Amino acid sequence: MPTDADIHSFASDPLTYFSSTRLAMHTLPPRELAQLQLAALRMRFAQLRDRLPVVRTMADEQNVRAIRELDDAAPLLFPHTVYKSYPPSLLTDCRFDQLTTWLSRLTTVDLSGVNAAGCDSIDGWLELLDTHTALRPAHSTGTSGTMSFAPHSYDDFDKLYEIMRLDVFPDPAQRDEAIDFVYPYFRTGRSGIARHGAAIMERIARDPDRVHTLHPGLASADVMFLAGRLRAAAARGERDRVVIPESMRKRREEFEEAQRAARTGMGAFVERLADRLRGRRIVSLGTWDVNYRMAAAGLERGIEGLFAPDSVYCWGGGSKDGSMPDDWEAAARRFAGVPRLHHVYAMAEVTALNLFCPHGRYHIEPWTVLYVLDADTGQPLPRDGVRTGRAAFFDLLADSHWGGFVSGDQVTVDWSPCACGRTSPGLHQSITRFSERQGGDDKITCAASDEALGEALEFLNEELA
Repeated sequence: MPTDADIHSFASDPLTYFSSTRLAMHTLPPRELAQLQLAALRMRFAQLRDRLPVVRTMADEQNVRAIRELDDAAPLLFPHTVYKSYPPSLLTDCRFDQLTTWLSRLTTVDLSGVNAAGCDSIDGWLELLDTHTALRPAHSTGTSGTMSFAPHSYDDFDKLYEIMRLDVFPDPAQRDEAIDFVYPYFRTGRSGIARHGAAIMERIARDPDRVHTLHPGLASADVMFLAGRLRAAAARGERDRVVIPESMRKRREEFEEAQRAARTGMGAFVERLADRLRGRRIVSLGTWDVNYRMAAAGLERGIEGLFAPDSVYCWGGGSKDGSMPDDWEAAARRFAGVPRLHHVYAMAEVTALNLFCPHGRYHIEPWTVLYVLDADTGQPLPRDGVRTGRAAFFDLLADSHWGGFVSGDQVTVDWSPCACGRTSPGLHQSITRFSERQGGDDKITCAASDEALGEALEFLNEELA
């Protein structure tokens, strides 16, 4: 049985527990992994149950007094709506003092010293939290007009990207090096993918001059919130009724500059990359559709084999509408000059970048407890064989918020060891969202956010003019 020290190390510092090796992380015997996860889950329940009011309430309502097996925690997995369970008027009326109080119930990070009464924008509120607390909320934009805030801490991203350095620098002798980071987005922001981008800039690129972004400015949370409101209003036939807050009117120059930067497009970006980075080893992060647009812009200009073949070229998030050209992956490899893409399965709510193996599985990181739930009943399916259902997770790395989360993804998991040698559970590549089958979605996903942001900037600048 694992000792208390083993359990704490496994859940809080997996890099040390696994001796900084990826092989060790994904080759534990399944029974041993399950024992570690159960022990760590019990530890997190004991640590957080009485410190997070929402967890205590759920545990009392579900009569969960103890975690005896992994499935005992299934009733305590948060639905995505928990992270946007505040009254929507708090955003529209700029009541960031009350929003701070709401957020404080979801985290153990002390927010009592945060005075948000004077904030008049989402960006300003998030900047206040970033500056004065250890919290780093990752936001998404809801088409219903609400915005989710996943209450990550600085340490969450720190732990994850120290682990990712193993993927970028597999040779231990290189792990203190810096590397060029290609990021086809705005340079700063606080959405899920923007938080990941910022973490790579700080912990892997390590040098501002080695960060190469499509746009130099901020991916504004206020503009993303407007994008959600616009799409919700358009669905109701009320787009012309959307009102621009006075706080956004004061930022007209910022939004005009953001739109000018967006209009320069991928063409100028790939030409800059070709001038500065040809033949160099890089790390890149982007969604399928954005990365494909980058590759297509490069190939149109005759740019091929741009980077060193051992570059780490990460793709995730799917495509905006779930479809891509038949040759998209070959085109991306030809542009970048890499033999393979590093596909990842990730979401803002879970501290993990689950990597895709050559045998067609996304292998779930060992500090993430995977649940596959029956789509109709919500009950966990058996942890054996091949199962299809709704993906849910418990993020054991999370020690300042509750790590249990139910996703909107339909997945197929294979619990058996993989031909690649990994023993960790693997998800088949064919991941879809339940909402796609139901004719809608509850948020603008990473893959759709770039287009939605452009639409909102166009609307905003037309109104301000």
